[in-house]
Amino acid sequence: MENVTITDFSGPPCCSPQPGGFLSMRQFLALLAQTSYLSLSIGLVGISGNILILVAYHRIGFSSSINISYFALAVSDLLCVLCNCWMALCFVPAFTRFAYRYFQVDSVVSVTGSWTSECFTRITAYITAFISLERCVSVVMPLRVSTIFTRGRTCVVLAVIYIMNVTLASYGFVLYRFKKTWNFRFNRTLVKVEQVFTPDLERLYEVVLFFQSFPAVLIPLLTVIVCTAFLSLALTRSVTWRRSLQGQNGGADSSRSKSEDGSKVTKAKNLKELQLAKTVVIIAVVFIVCSTPNAVNVLVASAYPEYRSRGTYKNTYRFTHFATLALSMVNSSANVFIYLSTGTIFRRTLKSLFWSNYYWSCRVVFIVVAAAVAVIVTIADVIGDVVNVTEVRTAIVVDDVEVLSGELKNEEEEEEEEEEEEEEQEQEQEQEQEH
Repeated sequence: MENVTITDFSGPPCCSPQPGGFLSMRQFLALLAQTSYLSLSIGLVGISGNILILVAYHRIGFSSSINISYFALAVSDLLCVLCNCWMALCFVPAFTRFAYRYFQVDSVVSVTGSWTSECFTRITAYITAFISLERCVSVVMPLRVSTIFTRGRTCVVLAVIYIMNVTLASYGFVLYRFKKTWNFRFNRTLVKVEQVFTPDLERLYEVVLFFQSFPAVLIPLLTVIVCTAFLSLALTRSVTWRRSLQGQNGGADSSRSKSEDGSKVTKAKNLKELQLAKTVVIIAVVFIVCSTPNAVNVLVASAYPEYRSRGTYKNTYRFTHFATLALSMVNSSANVFIYLSTGTIFRRTLKSLFWSNYYWSCRVVFIVVAAAVAVIVTIADVIGDVVNVTEVRTAIVVDDVEVLSGELKNEEEEEEEEEEEEEEQEQEQEQEQEH
C-alpha cells in the first residue's frame, strides 16, 4: 500500500507565525493589500480592452494568419486578467474577512487563482513567441511566409499551445483536494484544500515543476528577445532604405510618374508589412519588460530552496510572485493601446463599432473604468464594515450565550447539591430508626 501524506491547509499560510525573511508578516499583508487594489484597477482596463480586441478582430475577419494569432492572444490575455482579478480580490482585506466564512482564502486561491493565472500567462508567452517568429520569417522569406504559416497550421499550433499548458496546469487539481469542514466560529461549513503526496505524485510533481519553471518561462522569453532584436534591425534598415529612396526621387523628373504608379501596390504591401512588424516589436518589448522579473524570480527560487513558498524567505517570495503576476496583467492589458497606435484597420474598425470620433469613446471607457474602480473600493469598504459589525454582534451573542450557559450550570450545580443533602438526611433518618 502506498504511503500517502496529507497536508492540511485549514489555516491561512500567510498568517502563520513563522518568520518570513526580509518582510515581516505585517509588511507582507500591507503590501499585498495595496498591490491587490492596483491589480484590480489594471484588470478592469485589461478586461474591457481585450473584449474590444476580440470584437474588432471578429469583425475584421480571419483571412490572415496573423489575425488568428492576435485573436488567440486576446483570449489568453482576457483569461489571464480574469484569474489575476480573482486572486487580487481574494487578497483585499475586506473581502478576505468576508470570504473566510465560506472557504479558506489563501489555500483555495492558490489553486483557482495562481495555478490558472500562471497557465494563461504561459499561453500568452508562447503565442507572443509564435507571432514574433512568424514576423521574422516574413522578413527573411517574404515570398514563402504565406505558404509556411497558413491558417490551418496556425490554428493547429495555437491549439497545441493551449492544450499543452492546460494539461500541465490541470495537475494542480490532482495534487490538491477540496474538502468541506465545519467552522465552529461561524457555525457553518466551509471549503478548505488538502495537499496530497504519494511517491508517484511527488515524482510527477518534480517533472511538472521543472517544465513549468525552465522551458515554459525561458524558451518563450529567449525566442521573443532574439526575434525582437532581428525585427528591430530589419525595421532600422527598412527605414534607412525608404529615406534613401525618397532622397533619390526628390529631384527626379515628372516623366517617371508612370513607373512609380506601377509600384504603388508593392509599396502599399511593404508599408503594411512594416506596420505589422512595428506592432509585433512593440508587443514583444512590452512582453520582455513584464516577463523578465518573473524569469529572474523563477531562477532564484530554483537555485535557492529557502527562497520558496515554504522557505525562510517565504513572505518575500510570495509578494514577489504576486507582483510578477501583476506585471503579467499589465502585459495582457496593454495590447489594446498598441493596436490603437499602430493598427490602421483596427482603429477604423473601432470607429465603425462606436462612433466617428473614437477619442471620445476612449474617454468614455476611461470614465467607466474609473467609476467601476471607485464602486469596487466603496463596496469593499462597505463589506468590511458589515463584516466588522457582524463579528462584533457575533461576539456579543457568544458572550451572552456563555453567560447564560454559566448561569444554567450554576443552577444545575445548586440543584444537585440540594438533592445530595436530602439524600444524606434520609440516610441519617433511616440509621436512627434502625438503632
